[in-house]
Amino acid sequence: MKIWDYLKGYAVPAALWLAAGCLAEGVLLLFGGTAAELVFVGGILFGAGILAFLYDYRRKAAFYNRLWERLDSLEEKYLVVEMLKEPQFLEGRLLYQSYMEILKSMNDAIARHERVNGEFRQYAEAWIHEIKIPIASARLILHNSPGEISRKLKEQLTRIDGDVEQVLYYIRSEVPQNDYSIGRHSLREIVEEAVRENKDSLILNRFSVNIEIGAEAVYTDRKWLSFVLGQIISNAVKYAGEAGRRICFRAEKDGTCVRLQAEDSGIGIVPEDLPRIFEKSFTGNNGRQTVATGMGLYICRKLCEELGHRIAAESEPGRYTRIILEFAGERDGAES
Repeated sequence: MKIWDYLKGYAVPAALWLAAGCLAEGVLLLFGGTAAELVFVGGILFGAGILAFLYDYRRKAAFYNRLWERLDSLEEKYLVVEMLKEPQFLEGRLLYQSYMEILKSMNDAIARHERVNGEFRQYAEAWIHEIKIPIASARLILHNSPGEISRKLKEQLTRIDGDVEQVLYYIRSEVPQNDYSIGRHSLREIVEEAVRENKDSLILNRFSVNIEIGAEAVYTDRKWLSFVLGQIISNAVKYAGEAGRRICFRAEKDGTCVRLQAEDSGIGIVPEDLPRIFEKSFTGNNGRQTVATGMGLYICRKLCEELGHRIAAESEPGRYTRIILEFAGERDGAES
């Protein structure tokens, strides 16, 4: 706080103080005060006023400067109150106590929202697990009645199951609760698992799958990564080209990092859409031509961030789309 700003705030009290001093000098002069008495009384009044203003300025400046320094250094600004001591001057105490009441009210509101979110999360997860039972039963019925129609129905059930899973993982990505468990897993096994879960859709849409993965192991959550790969496969099917339908999974090791590439031969992504495909609800040019929510890749990005993985995309319209997943090395992965 600058002294000039302080004086501007006390312009009226300062004017009243000067007026009172002039009045006292005038009264003293009226009753025959000598020049020495006038100077003495004026000096006392002026000096006492200056000292009072300086004392008040120093303690207030110390508090407010400390307040702004703390605010500049904090990312969560609301925590500033907990880093300050209650000042001794009245305005500062009122401000400090008001901040404490506001902080308490905010914490209460946050606690209520967290409780409501927790209850919604529990209900949604319970509903998702319940709905999976009739989906699994329908799959079993269709498995016992083989045929082209059964395969088509199984593909639709797979899509329903995928959408249900998307809701589950969206909740987990938006309200992280440490549901994941990171361990060392075979990357090839997880990719093969994701392919098996989507085999009906791949077969029905005449996709060939090529897996070029050796013994690479990564630190990840198996279920979360399998979901991410399932979304990538689902997008490859949704945006497939007319001929030569294929998806290739290729892994390579770069020092301590493992990089997985999932490349399809679909319609690709136009250059202006590519930087935004991981944004929430972004459908882009391709999504406007199909039924798309724009949530799949957004959820993938959120899950990868939570797991400490990197996800990126490359594409050439009419030729390919390549999704790249990068996993940290063994030491970093073990610590994440």
